[in-house]
Amino acid sequence: MKKKLALFTVFISLISYSQIDVWDENPNDSQLKLDSLLIVLPESMGEERLKLLNEIAQGYWFINPDKTIEYGTEALRLSQEFDNKEQEGFALINLCQGYLVSDLYDKALRYGLQSLEIRKTIGNKYDLAYTLRTIGWLYYDIGYFDKALDYHKEVLLIHEEIGDKQRIAYSYNSIGLIHAQQGDCNLALSFFRKSLELKKAFNNEDRISETMKNMGICHRKINELDAAKELLESSLEISNKIKDDQSKVETLNELAIVNLKLEKYDTCYKLLNESRLTMEKLKDNIEWIVENYRIRSDYFLALGNYKEAFNNYKKYEELKSSIFSNDKSRKLTEMRILDEAERRESEIKLLEQQKNLEREKRQGLMVVSILLAIIGILIIVSLWNNIKKKKAIFKQNEKLSEEKFKTQSLLKENLEHKLEYRMKELTNLALFISQRTSIYKDLTKSFKSLEFTDVNKLKKDIALLIKEYTFKFNFNEDIQKFHANVETLQSDFLFRIKEKHPNLTDKEVQLAVQVKLKLSSKEIASINNLSLNSVEIGRHRLRKKLNLESKESLSGFLENI
Repeated sequence: MKKKLALFTVFISLISYSQIDVWDENPNDSQLKLDSLLIVLPESMGEERLKLLNEIAQGYWFINPDKTIEYGTEALRLSQEFDNKEQEGFALINLCQGYLVSDLYDKALRYGLQSLEIRKTIGNKYDLAYTLRTIGWLYYDIGYFDKALDYHKEVLLIHEEIGDKQRIAYSYNSIGLIHAQQGDCNLALSFFRKSLELKKAFNNEDRISETMKNMGICHRKINELDAAKELLESSLEISNKIKDDQSKVETLNELAIVNLKLEKYDTCYKLLNESRLTMEKLKDNIEWIVENYRIRSDYFLALGNYKEAFNNYKKYEELKSSIFSNDKSRKLTEMRILDEAERRESEIKLLEQQKNLEREKRQGLMVVSILLAIIGILIIVSLWNNIKKKKAIFKQNEKLSEEKFKTQSLLKENLEHKLEYRMKELTNLALFISQRTSIYKDLTKSFKSLEFTDVNKLKKDIALLIKEYTFKFNFNEDIQKFHANVETLQSDFLFRIKEKHPNLTDKEVQLAVQVKLKLSSKEIASINNLSLNSVEIGRHRLRKKLNLESKESLSGFLENI
């Protein structure tokens, strides 16, 4: 484990945290770095693992784009989990590059634009330029040369701003390639020359070879064949020296075309065969084979061997058709997506231009409209405020009337209750007087009718009188009326106490009402024709059923029910 970490530390010290320009790396060095990263990846965790995943995804760009997508996807997930925007932008450009190499342009563009948005926010010029450059190559790859040129010009401005001459040289080469594809070889050559002049100072042989080859192709296209031959042979010499077979194959094919035009047929044929032998070592060589067949067809045609010319052309057309049929549907779909994006961008620009023109025409009308609108709003606001005020006054008056009516209703109701209460009091009093008067008259009569001559009979008559009047007092109607009035006046209290304490008997409820009216035990005994002791026992039972503590006031408790 220590050995792996030590190896990783040494490797990281060689790498800047800014985007490594994989286009500029030596393949052998890239493989060594990739192997070093893969050794330590299983032991890594957290953000250390995130950085490793991005570096590994980058290392696989041209070796295995599927691996780039695999490691880039995991890096994107981790970067979002850790909220690491720098690594998220790196993961997105890895995915963009992986899908671009796989010719999946719609996905490549989506991830590239997401990376661009993040990197613009972060502000790292190197990383921003690299993302712009990758998107520029995407548009170049599908033939959107104007769009590609815009992106590469923006990249050049950033490289000039940061003063990186090596990357300025790469930007010149990129812009030259685009102009060459647009058919302006003279303009393309001016950029290639600037690029080559800067590259020679860095002694970057593969880059020098590439630019010489590009210049040779441009000279060939404008029929400057000697210059084309010299540059292509110099490029081929460097490709052989650094063992760059891919560049070698393309250069051999181009040299074959130049020698064919110079009518050096043997040299042309020799170059075509050397190109065919070299491309057999390469993967994904179908496009070079197609080009080789096309040149061979021209070669045999120039010799007058029409049969071989036709056979080679037939093979060229078959392979070309197979490439086109495999990719046509996908690329057309992707180009429509890109075209739609470009169309929307154009529509937005057009709408902005129309908006600017219309703004000038509308300025006078706008001022008048604003003034009229302000006046109209002021009038409406004024009217609305008046309506609101009147409405508020009406509602206030209505509310006051309602309150006044409610107050009068309550006063009336209160007076009616008082009148009813007074009437009941008078009724009770009248009943009491009448009852008592009647009893006293009857008692007087009874005493008069007693015979005092016979003592035994007298005692017997007195006993009968006591019994009779005791019964009358027990069933005195004024007492019953008293209880009836109490029930009427205390109806709310009776309802509440029965609801809260349904276990109370009628006598206990009656006692509770009398206690609430603050009648003393003696008064309660007199009213109910009971002994004082019976009242006290009744109060004790009532407290017990109400679950009162000995210190609690019975009357106070009943007041709060």
